[in-house]
Amino acid sequence: MTITSDLTTMSDHSADVSDLECLGAMYGAQTPVYAKSGWTAMRDQVAREPGDNDHWVEQAAVLYPSARHAEKFFNESRVHLESCAGRTNSTHDETATYVWQIDAIKVMDDLIAQRTAQKDAEGWACQHALAVVLNLTVEAWIQHSRGRSNHSHGNGGKRR
Repeated sequence: MTITSDLTTMSDHSADVSDLECLGAMYGAQTPVYAKSGWTAMRDQVAREPGDNDHWVEQAAVLYPSARHAEKFFNESRVHLESCAGRTNSTHDETATYVWQIDAIKVMDDLIAQRTAQKDAEGWACQHALAVVLNLTVEAWIQHSRGRSNHSHGNGGKRR
């Protein structure tokens, strides 16, 4: 895999979603999601196989001034992600609008996992995980398609 995006600042896709309350369930490292967290540094990377938009990984590491700040963000994110479960959220890009179903969260100690699946897209889905360790939160996104190639919808309007 090759790094195709490497950022040290947050992004803002709030204009690209229909339900701003669930922005954190749709995109990682978002300015509105982290705005009141007190974060001090971050790194966000996307990796993919050259020429392959069917499978890719995004990882974001965010540092806070203390473990208390990181835990507070993690706990608040749990509440927000849980409230998004069962809802749909639309994303759009220059060419189309895509509807995503947000699944229930799974919590395992200091790890939250949640899946989103694009409706009518033959298995195009994204697995999101958020973890907290000391004064750090880590988000990972795995975007994949089951049995499809050459997506006519690009990246589903969901990623960089």
